[in-house]
Amino acid sequence: MRLAALSDFHIGAHRHTDGFEHDLPTFGRFLDTLEREHDQVVLLGDIYQTDHGLVPTERAARRMLARAQRRVAALSDRFAQPPYVHVFGNHDAIAGPALGAPERLRIPGRFPALLTHGHQYDPIAVNARWVAGLGTWSTGRMRAVGLRPVAWWFEQRDVQIKERRFRGPQGPYARGAETLARQHDASIVVMGHTHVAGITPIEPGVMVNTGTCSGGRTMWVSIDTDTGTVAVHTPGGVDRHQLG
Repeated sequence: MRLAALSDFHIGAHRHTDGFEHDLPTFGRFLDTLEREHDQVVLLGDIYQTDHGLVPTERAARRMLARAQRRVAALSDRFAQPPYVHVFGNHDAIAGPALGAPERLRIPGRFPALLTHGHQYDPIAVNARWVAGLGTWSTGRMRAVGLRPVAWWFEQRDVQIKERRFRGPQGPYARGAETLARQHDASIVVMGHTHVAGITPIEPGVMVNTGTCSGGRTMWVSIDTDTGTVAVHTPGGVDRHQLG
């Protein structure tokens, strides 16, 4: 199967809290190309930013999800139909009960792929949830009062710090990917969450990160589970890996 995976759009409920920042018709044409070239397109979590509310309750998350979907109605209608599958992330966890989005997805083939958002292996998100929640709430408040550049700076610092501390073949994401590969008999494990695209060898195959489609950027992963080909597409070019 030819598979495309994208993550971390961070489409907000309001324009001032939106992290997506794409021209919708242009992004739609990009999706047209993905659909022509792939059998399935997996939205690998944090597609919507549903936790920037003043009071972070499930009811508020449902309301923000609905508002975000209305803001990008053409996209959200498209995402609700094949070939799209939505796997929920930490910032759109409400997509689980609200949209029926699973936590993970396994795609069969000669080189099976296991896809999950990846926040489950973020030590901060797992072991210090109140810190992660406070950070998200704070940047949401900054955006709400017109301090989007400040919020963006803090968000990018968080990405950079976690990249330095947790990336690499001995990091928590790679160790988690190896566990998933063994548990689900997968050769390819795909994650998002970190906003940093790349390929990391693991035992017994490879871990791939989708990068992000937030901030007007376009990153994605192409996989063929029959031939074992993996390609990570970023604004800087394409990184390829061949299994087998």
